[in-house]
Order: sequence, then C-alpha cells, then structure tokens
Amino acid sequence: MKRPERRSGASGAVVRGWLDEVWGRTEAAVVLEGGENGGPLAERGLIGEVFDAEGLAELRALTTTGEFVDDICRCFGSVTIALLDAEGEFIGAGSVHGRTDVSWERGRFGNNLEVADPERLARFLERLGVWMR
Repeated sequence: MKRPERRSGASGAVVRGWLDEVWGRTEAAVVLEGGENGGPLAERGLIGEVFDAEGLAELRALTTTGEFVDDICRCFGSVTIALLDAEGEFIGAGSVHGRTDVSWERGRFGNNLEVADPERLARFLERLGVWMR
C-alpha cells in the first residue's frame, strides 16, 4: 500500500516569503535558552546576541538557506534564535533542532528547514558562546 505524501504545514515558499519580510525588519538577533518548550521568549535566559550588520547577514544566510523538509522534528529543539525589530520587539523565532534544522515559527508553519551548512551554523553559534551537542 502506498503511503500518501506527508505534508504537515506551510510550503517552503510561504515560509521563505515570511522569512524575507521578517529578516528585512530585523535589527538584532538573540539566542535564547530552550526550544519549543522554553516558555515565553521574554522570560528565557539570554545566551548569545548579534547586533552588527555583518553578523546578522551571516546568521540570516545560515538559518534561511537550505531545503524545507515538509515536516517537523518531534523534539522541542535546543535553543531558539529570536529576531528583534528596531524597537527591540520580538518579530520572529526559530528553534534549532540537532545540528541540522531550524524550525521557524513551528506552531505557525510546521515545516523545518534543513540548513545548507550545519557545520558553519554550529561554528557561528559557538562564536556566540552557544555550544551545540
């Protein structure tokens, strides 16, 4: 018996459109403790931050380039990358799953991005003091 194709959430094109819009308004990014089960973003521990344009451009490329898997990881994720606008308000967040996936707004989109360069993302996070296991 052939199984139907699994489709749990928004298409990659929809998520990419949202990513383009939200990253276009991003003035800073922070790495926060915990994944999907970490509670409200404002109440989590801060473990890394990016304010400079070069760092933001690198983080954007590392967390938005790759292929959407049309599914989500079943774990909660390890840390969360949260994006902030010019007023310091949270405008988007993605949890990091393993060393390979970022789930942007998982409850909203339900579609993990398998990042194109997971080793480079891990090195970037390590420079911020975030050690991925």
